[in-house]
Amino acid sequence: MKKVSSVGWDVVYLTGSKFLVALIGLVSSMLLARFRTLDEYGTYSQLIMIINLLCSLLLLGIPNSVSYFLAKANTEQDKQKFLSVYITLCTLLSVIIGISLYISIPMIIVYFDNPMIESFAYVFGVYPWSSIMISSISNTCIVYGKAKKLIFYNFTNAIITLSLILIAKMLGWSFQVYMQMYMVSLLLFACIGLGWVKSFVGKMKLCMDWLLIREIINFSLPMGLASIVGTLNVELDKLIIGGFFSTDEYAIFANAAKEMPITIVTVSLTAVLLPQMVKMFKNQNISGAIEMWGYTIELSLCFMCFIVGIFLVFSQDIISFLYSEKYVTVDSVIIFRIYSSILLFRAIYWGIVLNASGKTKFIFYSSIITLLFNVVGNIFFYYILGFIGPAVSTFLVTAVMAYIQLKFTASVIKKSIKDFFPWRNVLKLIVEMIIFCFLFAAIKCLIGEFERTISIVISVGLSFIWFIGHLIINYKRIKYNWRCLNSYKYECK
Repeated sequence: MKKVSSVGWDVVYLTGSKFLVALIGLVSSMLLARFRTLDEYGTYSQLIMIINLLCSLLLLGIPNSVSYFLAKANTEQDKQKFLSVYITLCTLLSVIIGISLYISIPMIIVYFDNPMIESFAYVFGVYPWSSIMISSISNTCIVYGKAKKLIFYNFTNAIITLSLILIAKMLGWSFQVYMQMYMVSLLLFACIGLGWVKSFVGKMKLCMDWLLIREIINFSLPMGLASIVGTLNVELDKLIIGGFFSTDEYAIFANAAKEMPITIVTVSLTAVLLPQMVKMFKNQNISGAIEMWGYTIELSLCFMCFIVGIFLVFSQDIISFLYSEKYVTVDSVIIFRIYSSILLFRAIYWGIVLNASGKTKFIFYSSIITLLFNVVGNIFFYYILGFIGPAVSTFLVTAVMAYIQLKFTASVIKKSIKDFFPWRNVLKLIVEMIIFCFLFAAIKCLIGEFERTISIVISVGLSFIWFIGHLIINYKRIKYNWRCLNSYKYECK
């Protein structure tokens, strides 16, 4: 029997589940930063960065194909076949990634000048496959209308991960023991998740279908190349810092540049919207797809403008609360504010229309352009501005990529940007954020300096007042866009 789901509520369910996972990741970072040395935390950050880079290089964008091919499949047998081939292919590529990373350990140690990396070689074998599978499970559940149950799955995973952190602290486990147990928990939940997917998808088995693999790669490769470029854009700053500065300084930069778990709103919107927009484009309902995207842009930016404003004004207190006072420096505050500003561009997935319409090659081309700018910009701004230079470069190239993709989207749907992008409302939100920033920065300055704990409490109180004001001003807009978004219904198993 089929049931009807709404786009808006599925976004809420998926956002909630992803937020739990992201929150645990943030808690993990907080605890690691507070209770481990800068060298240990820097080593952890370097490991994750290297894994993310190689995964982007060798996965060829294949994880991005789940929503598209499951939404496109006409029968349950087609969906089962795709998932079987997909899991087999990702497993094979994960093995290749693990082996490649293990072989590269001597080079990684030399580049970062950090011999501690060798002690955590097992992370290279477990983390890639586990993280890929867990991410794929989420996208599969959305297509099958399992968003609510997905929350329980991710919540359980989050609780166990948090328990490990607390146990490690209480029993005095070394960082090595904690990382080993964390890898075990990731592997376990990836396997449990695959068993759950099989229970509602049906028969799945390890198999290779070269024609289907070719079709998957043809679709995924442009996005995969774009993903490589995108990941390089994100991690390039850290690569520059890792090559020119110490592991301690790398740890400070990595935390200041860490993306807060609020872009999950954009990720969730994309995961829910993409399969529906694919169907709309397939049925020639282009105007409906564009309208639906427009509602999500306003909702996402309304949320993001409030959060970014808070980050900009109360950055010192936020860094101290999250990572401890040892991470609060003049440079780290500036870097944190720059990356917080970048979140305004991350509130929107600018290439979703291009993905839904099959114009994925252009996503790659625009990414290449911005990567080239970022490579040059990173080096140029490093020599001009030093430690904060790479962050400035990333902000500029992110803005360039957003504009290029938006411009090409306009040419694909044969409309001007002003005709389909809600630029007036977007501009109002940004102006409102700037006014609130100046207002609350002035209030915080007038209150004066206090001991850090008291200062954090004051910032929390002012943030709550800010939230009330933001909600009152934007309530009608939020209500309207939410109602319009939920007017889009779709059937799922």
